[in-house]
Amino acid sequence: MGRKILVIDDDADFLASVTTVLEAAHYEVATARSAKEGLEALKGSRPDLIILDVMMEHEWAGYELNQAVKFGADESTSTIPILMVSSIQTDPATLFYRATEAGMVTPDSYLTKPLDIPVFLARVRSFVGG
Repeated sequence: MGRKILVIDDDADFLASVTTVLEAAHYEVATARSAKEGLEALKGSRPDLIILDVMMEHEWAGYELNQAVKFGADESTSTIPILMVSSIQTDPATLFYRATEAGMVTPDSYLTKPLDIPVFLARVRSFVGG
């Protein structure tokens, strides 16, 4: 297996399908079903990429987790790229363009569901190679 990717999403079907796609592309995949589980998973290992949903425990959970990873107490996670994947059609940079702290909730990249698999894999490769 290749690079490690942590996929955090509360949709079991999405987790299963993305895991299958990523493993077929020779990535090592770990999953979490909530922002809380995602933070716990980060304590055990440092992935090369995080793929993160927005709406999980509540509608802002993904944004909060992005902030915790990038700007939290554990500085070792601040350089892990985050690819946010959501059914919300408006990307965070546009959604929060007036917020002074918009950079704290804006991921490194954003894609909308349903995923275009070739575009998704190209974006993953842009962060971790493969």
